[in-house]
Amino acid sequence: MKRSLIFTTVVGIFMLFLTSFIFAAEEHTEEPKLITQVVVIKPYEVLEPSTLISSPGTTVVWVNYAQFPIEILFLDKKVVFACGVPVNYFLGKGGAYESGKISKGSTASLCFTQPGKYDYIVKSSRTLYLEYGKPEREESKGTIWIK
Repeated sequence: MKRSLIFTTVVGIFMLFLTSFIFAAEEHTEEPKLITQVVVIKPYEVLEPSTLISSPGTTVVWVNYAQFPIEILFLDKKVVFACGVPVNYFLGKGGAYESGKISKGSTASLCFTQPGKYDYIVKSSRTLYLEYGKPEREESKGTIWIK
């Protein structure tokens, strides 16, 4: 009788431990939340929105509706680590991601992993001229805040 009671108690404690271990393992295997933000580049390189605020793991997709191919150039803080597979970006000589030419109707995307303020410009690959030879807007500024 005593052995049966001890055996039942030990088995009960073991089952309780095993159950808590299984539930703890399930909590840690949750998939990270994937976030995608879109920046639309309108004709004459107008950005919408010009400022994005998000968290690490955010993929920013730029859609070019401008009249000509564009490039995205990061200013002070460069993107040196990215998750996923960047589209229309490559690692430059300095080890930071740089945009290729993004043609009209095309996209580029980059996943941001590190917190910080990423200022960038969208530069047209061709200058638009109005009357009298004055260039129209050739570049726009944008900011991505990863907090």
